[in-house]
Amino acid sequence: MEQHTERTYNSGGTADRQALKELLRMWRLQHWRDFSWRTLFVAAYFAGLYVMVVVGIYMGLQGHDVLGQLPFDRSVLALLLAVAVVPADMLLKVIWRRSPVEMDDVLRSRPVSPRTWALFVLADTSVGFMQLMLPLAMAFVVALALPLALAALTFVVAYSATMVNALVQNCWRRAPGNEYTFPLLVGYLAWGVALYAIVVGVFIVVGLAADDPSTPPVAGATVWGTVAGGAIIVAFNAVVGYVLHRYFRRMKNHNENSGRASHVQPLSDVTLASMDWTAVRRSKRLRMTLYVIAPIFLLNTYMQQVPQVIEDLGFNTMLLLGVAFPAVMLAQYGLGVEANYIHGIWTKPWPIEAVLRNKFRFYAKICGVMALLCLPAVVWMHMAPWTLLAVLLFSVGVFVLLLMPMCLYCSRFDLFTSAFFNYQGSNKQMNIYSFILFVPMGIYYAAYYFLPTWGADALMAALGIVGIALERPFTAWLARRWYARRHDLMERWTKD
Repeated sequence: MEQHTERTYNSGGTADRQALKELLRMWRLQHWRDFSWRTLFVAAYFAGLYVMVVVGIYMGLQGHDVLGQLPFDRSVLALLLAVAVVPADMLLKVIWRRSPVEMDDVLRSRPVSPRTWALFVLADTSVGFMQLMLPLAMAFVVALALPLALAALTFVVAYSATMVNALVQNCWRRAPGNEYTFPLLVGYLAWGVALYAIVVGVFIVVGLAADDPSTPPVAGATVWGTVAGGAIIVAFNAVVGYVLHRYFRRMKNHNENSGRASHVQPLSDVTLASMDWTAVRRSKRLRMTLYVIAPIFLLNTYMQQVPQVIEDLGFNTMLLLGVAFPAVMLAQYGLGVEANYIHGIWTKPWPIEAVLRNKFRFYAKICGVMALLCLPAVVWMHMAPWTLLAVLLFSVGVFVLLLMPMCLYCSRFDLFTSAFFNYQGSNKQMNIYSFILFVPMGIYYAAYYFLPTWGADALMAALGIVGIALERPFTAWLARRWYARRHDLMERWTKD
C-alpha cells in the first residue's frame, strides 16, 4: 500500500512538472508572437527620456550640493526610494496590468492542477514588464549617488515590495466575493503600515540615533545598517508573498465555489442611459483614457493653486482643462464606440437623436464629477465658488457641445486595445475638426485675462447657459445630418 501511494504521488508530481513546463512553453510562444517593434521603440523612447530627466535633475542637485547638505547619511536613501514606489506601483497595476489569473475552458479540460496553475501565475507575475519597471527606475536613481551595491539593494527591496502588490492584485481579481476580498484588504493595509514602520525604524536607528547623523559613531555603521534593514524588508516581503501565493492557490472562483453560473445582465435590462457607462467600464481603451487623463489634469489644476500664480495671472489657467478635458477626450471618439455594434442599435427603438442626446448628458455628468473634485482647490485659494460654476457651465455648454459633431466624422475603433500611442479609429477629418477645441480655450483665457473676474465669470456662465439651451435643436440637426449620411458611415465602419 505504501509503495503504491508513493508511486501515485511521484506520478502526480511528474504530471505537474510536465504541465508547468508546457504552460511555460506556451507562454514563451505567445509572447514571442506578440512581440512588437513599435512597443519596444516606445519603451526605449520613454526609458531614454527618463534617464535624461533624472541625470539632469541629479546634475542640478550636484551643482547646489543639495545631497551633501542632507541631515542624514545618504545611504539611507536606498531604502526610502525603494519603498516609496509602492503606492505608484499599485496604481499603475490597477490601471494597466491585466495578467491572467484564471484558467480558460481549454486548460480546465487538461490535467492542470491548482498548484501548477498557481506556480505558472507566479512565474508570469515575477517577470512581467510592469514588475521590473519601477524597481529598475529607482535603482538607476540610487546608482547615480551611491555605490552599485546599494543600487542593487534598492532594486531587490523595491522588487520584493512590488511583487507583493502584484500578488495582492492577483488574489483580488480571483476572489469570488467579499469574504475573500475583505481580509485581503485588511491584510494589505497592515502590510503597508508594517513596511513603512520598518523603514522608519531603520531610518531612526542608523541615521538619527547619533548626535551628529552625518558622522556615525562607527565607520560604515550606516551602510551596514541599511543593508541589514533591506534584508529584513526582503525577508518580510518574502513571507507575505508566500502567504499570498498559498491564498491564491487555495482560492476558488465563483463557479467552482457555488456550483452555479454567475449572473449575466439580460439584454432587456440594458438601457440607453447605461450604454456609455457600460462602454467605459468594459472597454480597456476608454477606461485607460479616463483613468489616466482625469488624474493628470486634476493634478495640474491643484498645482496651479499657487498664490503667486493666481496673483500674477488673476485666474487658474488649468481649471477649465481640469473640468472639461476628461469628457473631451471621450467625446472626441464621437460614435466610434457604437460603430462596433451600430447594426444592433439600428434594430432597437432608439433614434439616433436620443443616442446623441444621451452622450451629451454623459459628458456633462463627467464634467460635473470633475468640478466636484476641483472644489477643494477653489476653496483652498478662497476663489469665488461661482467661478467654478461658470467654468462648469462653459465646459458643458460650449466645450462639449462643439465636440458633438464628431459623430459625423468618426471611425470605428477597437474597444479592447491599449490607448497608449494608439491612433486607430482616427482619421484626417477628425484631426482637422479637433482644432475647434482652441476656440473655447481662446475665449476662456482671453475673458479672464482682459476682463475682471466677475465679468469673465458672467461671460462664461452666459455662454454655457446659451449652449445648454441650444443643445436640443443642435442635437436634432446633427441627427438629421447623420441620418442623411448613414449609408456612407455604416459602409466606412464596416470596412474599418
